[in-house]
Order: sequence, then structure tokens, then C-alpha cells
Amino acid sequence: MYKRILGLSVVLLSGCSTLSSDDDFSDAINEVEKKSTYVSIEAKSINPIENEGVGANAMRNTSQLTANYATTSRAVPESYVAVELSYFKASYVYDSVSFNGTETDITAYSPSTESCSEHCTSTQYFTFPIDNKDIELSAKNGLTYDVHATNDTSKLSFTIPAGYFQAVLDEKALQLEHIPSSVQQPAVEVKVESKDSKPVEMSKYWFDEATVAEQEQFTEWAFINRKEINTELVSSSKELEMLTYWYSKSSVTDKSNILTWIINKK
Repeated sequence: MYKRILGLSVVLLSGCSTLSSDDDFSDAINEVEKKSTYVSIEAKSINPIENEGVGANAMRNTSQLTANYATTSRAVPESYVAVELSYFKASYVYDSVSFNGTETDITAYSPSTESCSEHCTSTQYFTFPIDNKDIELSAKNGLTYDVHATNDTSKLSFTIPAGYFQAVLDEKALQLEHIPSSVQQPAVEVKVESKDSKPVEMSKYWFDEATVAEQEQFTEWAFINRKEINTELVSSSKELEMLTYWYSKSSVTDKSNILTWIINKK
């Protein structure tokens, strides 16, 4: 299960410039966060190369890699690619991604939006997991991923150049140069397993990612909306946006579990 997944039309472009596919990637890293058990490397967003698709063409694609590497022997969140994909409105939506011979469902980090002028445009905001081994492979060959609509009524294909991923690996080497290799290894192999439902799991993750002030703001709002969502929590924070998104997806029982978990953390 990949994390950080995870709202918001501002997620990918939160204060960072967007790279083009012919960039030299000398300044491809947006942010590095050192957590207690891992290092999270967030590359800048990039406009991939669009390949020939089936049934449609994209109007815009902005993709962004976040790679997580362990600094202890404990489990860490999976790495992932976040995507903002716009296309002419159609009767279908995109619900899966395939690359390197595997296909996986996408996870929305924010509800889809629509805008209309002469034509109507749909925009989906989603993430898909990428194994750290695939990041290493992509640093050699680039990454081509296909986005599939239900029943393959449409397929869009995009390529992110190898240099984008190599920049992340270079940053990883810099950040982990003093970490013993025996500790670094689990970053590739370990997976986070949880008996929690997905909304609970993701809410917990994003709560830990939020600042203390954001945690307090969310807790107050979540308690008021513990039965059903009656008020909106407006924020420009990516962490809060994702936290409220997943909390709103949870059942009443899940909401209770989330609030109990928060109280026990105090």
C-alpha cells in the first residue's frame, strides 16, 4: 500500500516549477524530508512525453515522483507517482495504470473536476505505486506508463525520461551516504501491512505527515464531523487536504477508530 498518496488541485504544483521532458534534470529535486525511519525525496513535477494512445489524447499530464528510502529496519511507505491528467470529457474515466508488465489500480487523491468553455474538460487526480527497484530501472531506461479506462475503451501512454529518476537516485545517495547498507536494504523489500481499512490507514499516514498546528485543526474538525461530514475544512496544505479527503471516505466506525487513535497519540 503506498502512502502519501495521497488533494487538491494544487498538490502537484505546490510551489515548484514543472520540468519538461528535455530538461537536463540538474535541479529536479523539489523537497527532501527526513522522517524518523526514512527519507522522502520529492522530485519536481514533470510534463511527460505523450506516446500514441488508443481512443483519446491527453490535454495535459503533470506527473511527480515521491521516493521513500528507509533509514532504519522498520517498514516505510511505498514510493509513488502522483498524476494530474486532463482530457476532453468522455463517458469513461481512467482507473488503472500499467508499466513494466504489471497493471495496478489508481488511487484518487482528490475528486475529479470538470470545466467547460467551447469544450468540456475532465481532470483526474490520482497516484499509483512504484517499487524502488522500478525507480532504479527507470533511471536507466526511463519509465513508460499507460493509463487505462474501464474495459480499455481508452488508453493513454506517457514516458518520463531516465534523467528524472537518476536525479532522485543521486539525491538518495547523498542523503543515505552515512547510513549502513544493511539498514538501507529494507527500503526496497519491506512493505507496510495493516489490518486497518484503507481510509483509516491513509488518514493515519497523513495525520503523521501534518504539522502540530494542522493536526490540532484537523482533530477539532474531525470531532465535529465524526458522524458525517457537514462542514468543509478549507486549507492550502497538501497534508490537510489529503487527510480530510481520506477521513471523508471513512465509515462512521472508521471515523471513530481514527479519532481514538489520535487521542491515544496525545
